Amino acid sequence: MSLPPLASADLSPFATLVRAEGGKFTTIPQVLEPGDVPGQHAFAVLCPQPVDPQSISISFLERHPHSTQTFVPLQVGRWIVLLAPTLPDGAPDLANIRAFLAGPEDAVCIHRNVWHAGLTVLDRPAEVGMMMWRSAAGPADDGIVFELKAPIVLSV
Repeated sequence: MSLPPLASADLSPFATLVRAEGGKFTTIPQVLEPGDVPGQHAFAVLCPQPVDPQSISISFLERHPHSTQTFVPLQVGRWIVLLAPTLPDGAPDLANIRAFLAGPEDAVCIHRNVWHAGLTVLDRPAEVGMMMWRSAAGPADDGIVFELKAPIVLSV
């Protein structure tokens, strides 16, 4: 699967690029969208290790039915954004996966209930800020994982 750059992507209806419009102060309401269950916003710094860019294997997808999830690179090289729509039965629509190559300047807010790969970085260890709504019922209430029967294999 060839990976176009995230910067040139039309991500709707799956996600929103997080960037200033026209070099001016820009509000991005999706980032702070409150969840539809009791809880609070949480901010964490994730520290993923790089994978081999010639053999990227995605073995699961996740979605968050009650929250958007925003990734803001702090220290990162290239990274992968992989998104999939949700079928009526709740499973990911694997026939309509979109994958993009993001860079250190790219931040993205993945919309509520959109299937996506876990944070996958290339080139070097990374630090990425992540914000989402955390359900008061606990992470299991808003983190649904789908194990793939066969991995999605990408290369860049």
